[in-house]
Amino acid sequence: MLLNPPGRETYIRDYYCSKLSRTGYSFPPVDLLHAGARFRAAGWDCQAIDAIAQGLSVTQTLDAIEAARPDAIFTLVGAVSVDEDAEFLKTLRHRLPGVPIIGSGDVLREHAHQWIEAGLVDAAALDFTSDAPVHFCTGEREGLSDLIYRDGDTVQEGPTGQGKNLSIGRPPHDLFRDQPYRYPFAYSTPFASLLTDYGCPYRCSFCVMAQLTYHARPLDEIAAELDDLKALGIREFALWDQTFAVSRPRALKFLEILPDGREAFGWTCFTRPDCINHDLAQAMADKGCHTVIMGVETAKAETLDTIQKDFATPQMKAAFTACRSAGLETVATVIVGLPGENAADIEATMDFVCGLDPDYLSVHTAIPRAGTELRRQMVADGLVSEELAGMDQSGETQVLSSDTLSPDEIVRLRKRFNRRFYLRPKFLARTVWRNLTRPSRLAEHVRQGLSLLAKNAG
Repeated sequence: MLLNPPGRETYIRDYYCSKLSRTGYSFPPVDLLHAGARFRAAGWDCQAIDAIAQGLSVTQTLDAIEAARPDAIFTLVGAVSVDEDAEFLKTLRHRLPGVPIIGSGDVLREHAHQWIEAGLVDAAALDFTSDAPVHFCTGEREGLSDLIYRDGDTVQEGPTGQGKNLSIGRPPHDLFRDQPYRYPFAYSTPFASLLTDYGCPYRCSFCVMAQLTYHARPLDEIAAELDDLKALGIREFALWDQTFAVSRPRALKFLEILPDGREAFGWTCFTRPDCINHDLAQAMADKGCHTVIMGVETAKAETLDTIQKDFATPQMKAAFTACRSAGLETVATVIVGLPGENAADIEATMDFVCGLDPDYLSVHTAIPRAGTELRRQMVADGLVSEELAGMDQSGETQVLSSDTLSPDEIVRLRKRFNRRFYLRPKFLARTVWRNLTRPSRLAEHVRQGLSLLAKNAG
């Protein structure tokens, strides 16, 4: 059973990065897709329940799992929903005693021992692309790479990052195709989640991806996966590679395997300003890419150095210009509450981002995510406890003090950032104009805009 547990809110627990969905969006979780590929490749029959996307209650989810009678469960958990997830798993354990439960999620990257010792899970997958969960469920206890697990009365840790091979098989997109997912940048439905590599080789201090062992999947396997999507009638995907074009030659080869014409896909991706230029942007647009998400984080040079972004504002300007000239829509991500930044610094970043004029903006708050340099720094500065488990990088449910700003100030500045960007006449006019011939997409923009405005009023 591949499981995304229920929640009182729309939680995103995917890829070791949990948060509250600001406007009710959700997408097929890559953790479950890749774990499912490993189990299927080993001959297991798989089922999936995404209780978040399906809007299932705790009781409905438990009843559905019990009716399925699974031999093993691979479940997401998240720091954003830590208490709810723990309570749910406690009840699930009571309903299905003896069924092994493997968890995947950000909260387990630092608190796996506590969850296993409490009997909430039997193992924690520190790499959801690994075949270790499959071996664990078949009783093997040797070579369980990137897995923390119960072995009798003790908790063991498998080796980390050994023998990486991201040839995972065929992710079970068929199990997620008909779920009612929605994603703000998807041009059509149904849409899929695609992952061609794992982790990120860059060193951003606030990001858990820098702590993962970077490895890439074979492109012939990606081509087969794209064929599966076409067979399922899916023509849209979100590419969850944390940095598209880490290797530009590999990125160009990926573009070569994407089909043209009526068979083409529409897609969204993440990249860095120092990884993209006009030629690559045009090549991406020619192969169906329509939206590019890039991290700006801040316009303050000293902070960019502190958080180890390894690029500067001129590269940001050049990248957004290159994407715009290729006809790509852009999303800028920023972080409010970074160490050393005051209100004036954040206002300056607002000025800079409005000058960049991306098509969309995503404002996050600085969160000490498990295993990151930012977490170590905030613990050392006494801003958070080593035991902190519940976190929400969206800033909707929990905000932590920085060394210069209180939680209330961070919330105020985050809301102001969103209002200032999204209420600009230029943004409103452009959004309406672009979607006049796509009424369903315009309606979705209006729905999400009203939701965002309601959460950022005051």
